[in-house]
Amino acid sequence: MNTTWRLSSYESMTDVKELIPEFFYLPEFLVNREGFDFGVRQNSERVNHVNLPPWARNDPRLFILIHRQALESEQVSQMLCQWIDLVFGLKQKGKAAVQAINVFHPATYFGVDVSSVEDPVQRRALETMIKTYGQTPRQLFSASHASRQGPRLLMEGELPAAMGLLVQLAFRETREHVKEVVYASPLPWIKGLKWGEYVGSPSSPDPMVCFSQPHGERFGSLLALPTRAVCGLSRKFCLMMIYSKEQGVRSMHSTDIQWSAILSWGYADNMLRLKSKQSEPPINFIQCSQLHQVTSCAWVPDSCQLFTGSRCGVITAYSSRFTNNTPSEMEVESQMHLYGHTAEVTGLFVCKPYSILISVSRDGTCILWDLNRLCYVQSLTGHKSPVTAVSASETTGDIATVCDSVGGGSDLRLWTVNGDLIGHVHCREIICSVAFSNQPEGVSVNIIAGGLENGVVRLWSTWDLKPVREVTFPKSNKPIVSLTYSCDGHHLYTANSDGTVMAWCRRDQQRMKLPMFYSFLSSYAAG
Repeated sequence: MNTTWRLSSYESMTDVKELIPEFFYLPEFLVNREGFDFGVRQNSERVNHVNLPPWARNDPRLFILIHRQALESEQVSQMLCQWIDLVFGLKQKGKAAVQAINVFHPATYFGVDVSSVEDPVQRRALETMIKTYGQTPRQLFSASHASRQGPRLLMEGELPAAMGLLVQLAFRETREHVKEVVYASPLPWIKGLKWGEYVGSPSSPDPMVCFSQPHGERFGSLLALPTRAVCGLSRKFCLMMIYSKEQGVRSMHSTDIQWSAILSWGYADNMLRLKSKQSEPPINFIQCSQLHQVTSCAWVPDSCQLFTGSRCGVITAYSSRFTNNTPSEMEVESQMHLYGHTAEVTGLFVCKPYSILISVSRDGTCILWDLNRLCYVQSLTGHKSPVTAVSASETTGDIATVCDSVGGGSDLRLWTVNGDLIGHVHCREIICSVAFSNQPEGVSVNIIAGGLENGVVRLWSTWDLKPVREVTFPKSNKPIVSLTYSCDGHHLYTANSDGTVMAWCRRDQQRMKLPMFYSFLSSYAAG
């Protein structure tokens, strides 16, 4: 690979390669994980892992991440139409192809009928040429392909006419001021990398508080919904939802909730109760065994799966379906036990895009489960104490785990979805909660946000775990017990130990509409 990059970059204009999709999403294909013996090259060098270009620093994951950003770069966006014209379009054949010096042997063009050639010698010659040079694909376009528009923020272009003139001018003045700021590249030796447009991005202005609301009760978790709303849940609450499956243009850019309910646990009778109507008391849903006292819950909306963790370490998976035949409107069809922990399950986290469930226990284990097959996948090992916080990226599947450090503070570890340790970093303060930003890969370097015991939110790069920024609020030094990014990344919500919820936004986006915040405190399940 290193040689190929060197030749195609500057040593040879004829050594051209087309990349398969794996070059943009699968670092594992560059590693000889099974230790196969691929022999020895002519220079006596043994073939093992793929030799990468120097800018990848011999890191397959970094190679893929940089490649993704290169694919989404302005240079590629501007030139993509030219490549389409050469391969599939106007410049594939005819006079335009000759002018573009894009001509090949006639036998390599689409439509050559080898079977119609009766002379066996000539037929074998044609087949050999096709095998040697390949075959041109069918011509799809007869006119020049339109150029691709690179990613563009609303702020950088036309603002809606409905906005007042003064507001439009204020937005543009702020944006022009921001453009003058020079920020550090995610990797100093790579030019053109983009941090992204989320709150706390090093390429954006300092975050500011745009919402603050005390609730007087500690939240267990903050949950960002695809509807752009954010929910605050009590410590023994789980939000169950079913999204509308409506098809059509309207549903392409929006998500509607068909049904929702609050699941509560922690009762003396070990009953799981549902409350789907605000004006009615919760109703009995599932009677759990006294041997499996529930300590945590997680819900998978699309597949209607409910997972409960118990004090004895057993995880129970309930498969259910939405129905109008029961008062709860949810009917349990089957249940299955998952065994892997030997002590209390302290947390469950669902990463639906990668179909995994992550469970952590007081026995120090952290296990990945397959949501589709409901089976054990593997354990994330190496934690010196029980995992206290866990989260996963919806864009890459990377997993962040936090455990207390022996000498004080916390250790943050980052893993791939396949369980490989990417890296770890020590934090002198205790990390109480973690969350990922989930901006599109290729145009963003996402971060891990950690809520610290001193009320600070620290951001680490998911590429190399280097700290990139701290978000502070001088008037609050309470531990950040939960945090989450809104689904579009434009707001960061935090909840501290005294029940105060705050939302942060970029200083140049303070007029942007704030997501709706819904709080479900312990009193909600009382009646």
